[in-house]
Amino acid sequence: MRKLLKRSSCFCKVGIVILMCCLCLQAMDFESFYQQVHQQALERNFVRFRNRVLVSVDAYHLLSLKEKEIFNQSYPLVLVFDRIERFITFNAQSGVGVSTQRGSHLQFDIAYYETLKDIGMSGKIHAMCVLPYFDKCILLGFAMF
Repeated sequence: MRKLLKRSSCFCKVGIVILMCCLCLQAMDFESFYQQVHQQALERNFVRFRNRVLVSVDAYHLLSLKEKEIFNQSYPLVLVFDRIERFITFNAQSGVGVSTQRGSHLQFDIAYYETLKDIGMSGKIHAMCVLPYFDKCILLGFAMF
């Protein structure tokens, strides 16, 4: 009986720790995350996501052409938080192209078409793409289907 009580006490402690971690992770919203990534990129202390450098689109555009060439060799990831200006629909193989109000041209898988259509013109998107072509984008905070 004592062993059983000891184990249940241990499971309760583990459950509380997991709950606290989940609450802490949810405390940072997309805007705060973007600002943190942007600030660290400006300081050249890049955030890494799955062994790739993660940079904000604003910090990326501040790099010189030479820096971008060197930077793009490792196919880093870029966060784009902007509004949709226009759609360019391709086909099932090419996917969907979206231009943002600040001039980024993003390529999404065709599976995102309905979601992007629902977001609509001037709708706010949070995306993560692969540089240097701003392709293989995923929407953050939205389901793909």
